[in-house]
Amino acid sequence: MIARGILRGGLAGAIVAAAFSILGVIPICGFVALPLRFGAWTFGGYVGGRIAVKGGASTGGVAAGAGAGVIAGLLDGIVNIGLAPVRYALAGGAISSLHLLPQGILQIFAGWGIDLLAMDTVGGSIFFATLLCGITWVISGALGTLGGGIAQALND
Repeated sequence: MIARGILRGGLAGAIVAAAFSILGVIPICGFVALPLRFGAWTFGGYVGGRIAVKGGASTGGVAAGAGAGVIAGLLDGIVNIGLAPVRYALAGGAISSLHLLPQGILQIFAGWGIDLLAMDTVGGSIFFATLLCGITWVISGALGTLGGGIAQALND
């Protein structure tokens, strides 16, 4: 039952999070989409934990929630990698967040031999989206654990 909860909860959270990621492509909605995605990952963990607990795994809600959160974050990250070229095109061919970095940070990377502004391309946007996908797994797993814990606590 835990595996079923992980898969179903992960898919439920991923579908909701992917919808919010698509909404985030619209420039004015981008800042609202991230908190909504956090809620979607927690929702996926809750669904996974609820399925596991209702299926007879009385102490598996937290584990199922963590697994479901990671799956939701992974699939959402893959959607974001696919949306990176669209975001780049809508931003006028620029990764605007790179240009907003303070000069001190740009100089630190320049000291290491990395010119971040040279990565202001479609490939660079895909690269940064892939890096963010790795961070997404950790955050979504933690939020999924929270959702699974809530499902477990409501069952007790």
